[in-house]
Amino acid sequence: MTDDAQQIWTDYYARIRRRRIAEAELIGSRMLDEGVTADTVLALDFKHFGTVESDVRRLSDQLSENYTMDVLISDDGKTWFANGTTRPYGVDGMIGDQLKEWATFMCDVANSYACVFATWKLVDTQRKIEWATDNLDIDPETDIG
Repeated sequence: MTDDAQQIWTDYYARIRRRRIAEAELIGSRMLDEGVTADTVLALDFKHFGTVESDVRRLSDQLSENYTMDVLISDDGKTWFANGTTRPYGVDGMIGDQLKEWATFMCDVANSYACVFATWKLVDTQRKIEWATDNLDIDPETDIG
């Protein structure tokens, strides 16, 4: 185990990135099984976090080009959250490689601002079906295939 703070962050980020990509693959598969097509319009909600307000705000500013963003502080005042959504509009084509590429981008853009891509969900508002990462327990190191 290393005491190097940068290496600890790098390792943590890499684990989170692998987990988010594995979640996208699993959820993408479930969505296909449940009849989602490239034309299905879905609501997309997501959350990033960080401990430095200015980092979280800069991330939120960048993402606000494509999403409605909101920045909040945790009850204990130690963590900042950048919450994003496509509501009231939606997004289509979020299956297969596009979903995986989106999750990868979100991980990488969060990391570039010293933040972490925490959770996300897609909602088929017509059929009232939701696919969310907060109920998944995936370890891409052991849950392969």
